[in-house]
Amino acid sequence: MNSLEDLFEHTLRQQYYAETQLVDELDHMARRADNDTLSDGFADHRDETREHVSRLETVFDEIGSTPAPTEDAVLDGIREEREEIDDSIDDPGLRDMGYMIGGMMTERIEMTGYEGLVLMADRLDYGSAVTDPLKANKDDEESAFRELESMSEASEMRSFWDRITPS
Repeated sequence: MNSLEDLFEHTLRQQYYAETQLVDELDHMARRADNDTLSDGFADHRDETREHVSRLETVFDEIGSTPAPTEDAVLDGIREEREEIDDSIDDPGLRDMGYMIGGMMTERIEMTGYEGLVLMADRLDYGSAVTDPLKANKDDEESAFRELESMSEASEMRSFWDRITPS
């Protein structure tokens, strides 16, 4: 990479990789989550993530590039953690908590990625055809994070916290 344009495209490809991989991850967690609210939230965000992929494809088109993913070690690590949760946690409530925390971590990482992309796009004067889809995705990620945060404080999760927390 030799320019800000190169870095932007590299970061865009990483974000594209993350979003395309997360469609499958969210589908998996929606099917495995024991808590209906959490399961529905993952399913809804999976559908939203498909729209994120589409928006990123629009950004690629706007900058004259072809959508192609670049692997991202951070996302790969999060997926490995989810697989470990699946393999090592038998308690459905505890597994749901692991999914919830992993989801919150993922949303923060995605928000940071979009913030960086918007910053670079602004510096490169790419215009609203590039920045608007990126900002829309960032807004969706912030909303998903807030929903997970709210779920962690909901009464059904509070009863789980009470069950697993030593008195």
